[in-house]
Amino acid sequence: KSIVTAAEIGYSVGHILNDLCSSCWFTYLIIYLTDVKRENIAFAGILMLIGQVADGLATPTVGVLIDKINFRYGRRKTWHAIGTLCVAASFGFIFNTCVGCDEAPTIVHRAYYGSFIVLFQFGWASTQISHLSLIPVIAHTPEKIVFLNALRSGLTFVCGITVYLIMWVLLYLSPSLDMDQLGPEDSGAFANLSYIVIAIGVCFSLVFHWLVHEPKDDEICRKVQEKEVLVPGAIRTKRTIADWLQVKAFYAVAVMYMFTRIAVNVPQVYLPLYLTETLGLTKESIAYYPLMMLICSVIGSFVCRYLDRCVGKVSTYITGAALVVISAFWFQFQTAAAHNSTYGATILIGCGGSIMLIMSLSMTADLIGVHSDTGAFVYGAMSFLDKIANGVTIAVIQHYHPEVCNRTAVTACASGKYYRYIMFLVPGLASALGAIATFAIFILSYKFMPRSNSQPTLDVGYQSIEGENSAATAHANETGYDDRRS
Repeated sequence: KSIVTAAEIGYSVGHILNDLCSSCWFTYLIIYLTDVKRENIAFAGILMLIGQVADGLATPTVGVLIDKINFRYGRRKTWHAIGTLCVAASFGFIFNTCVGCDEAPTIVHRAYYGSFIVLFQFGWASTQISHLSLIPVIAHTPEKIVFLNALRSGLTFVCGITVYLIMWVLLYLSPSLDMDQLGPEDSGAFANLSYIVIAIGVCFSLVFHWLVHEPKDDEICRKVQEKEVLVPGAIRTKRTIADWLQVKAFYAVAVMYMFTRIAVNVPQVYLPLYLTETLGLTKESIAYYPLMMLICSVIGSFVCRYLDRCVGKVSTYITGAALVVISAFWFQFQTAAAHNSTYGATILIGCGGSIMLIMSLSMTADLIGVHSDTGAFVYGAMSFLDKIANGVTIAVIQHYHPEVCNRTAVTACASGKYYRYIMFLVPGLASALGAIATFAIFILSYKFMPRSNSQPTLDVGYQSIEGENSAATAHANETGYDDRRS
């Protein structure tokens, strides 16, 4: 059971293109637009919001299409291929000079970037949802679900490490090496970074399509029926989209996933600005500090698998949230004079965020259970809420940014204090609220559960005709969550 199959390896690398581009998008888009392209600070936030809204709208749409339309190549792998093509065709234009915009008005310049951002986010959403919705199809035990999520998330952080290492080298080779701060001379480094990540990601996407076999619908139904045989007297009830909207745990998991993504993504966006404008560090710091955070995230992604076995998903998630809260206080009270100790805060937020993210994905997979026929809709709905919340949060932060910052004295400017508050309030509050939502999932899973040990608790979506156990199953159908997996 501990042997890793070729299909599992292939699955784990199927999201590498998205992960590489995501690291560039969240870590470097804002600082690239404001410090390199010299765009308006508020407009940089609007571009980020446009991308997140496009991603958020595309995600549930693609999710529904995956569930409704079947292709000969596979309903999920087909959309993965479409998304890969869109990402590869658009991402290089985002971190590059606007082609033919030298004499064009500002509105054309901004529409140029906005259009490629929308195409990129559509492709990103198609790849993400198709890849996520494969988990309930190819993993048939809770342990395998956690294992695939750990592999996927571990490589997500490896991709981040790769991006930061490449960026470190590119900034070192940048023609403005004698300057401590980012400027227009560094635009080539960002363009080259986008080309490199596209080339690497496309190669791994080809490996994914080569190694992973997506089961046909009749194969999935047969495996579900085999599960039913193991539970005498159980019959399966198909769950529609309307049914999901009546499941209490659906909303609890969605809120938990949203706050998890805010706690992970927003600090990733503002850590480079915190380093350069709050602590006054050199531009190379935007590579090696995030690098340290991602290395610790990889460690956390594998540690959480063993924590899950010992204390369960809820306690593991809350442990990760506690680490993020501690790091938020550390960022608040960190001084520029002792900037080396910032590594401690980055270690904590890296480990904690990794644990929160993996457990949130695992609980989402548990929520879906045997209902893989509508699993893409669930992932799409979760991701929609996550994208919109992140986009609005970043746009609001940029809108209220004090634009009076004097970049020659960054440690004393209003912008430096502003980013200190952001790194304290956003991850601290989001992780605490995520922990509260996780506890709500725990309550929904165990409240009103019968205490009889005469029958095992059935999986999500089954109805029992075996006496006392019907109360447990009714609870599972109402809450939507598999109690055994908590």
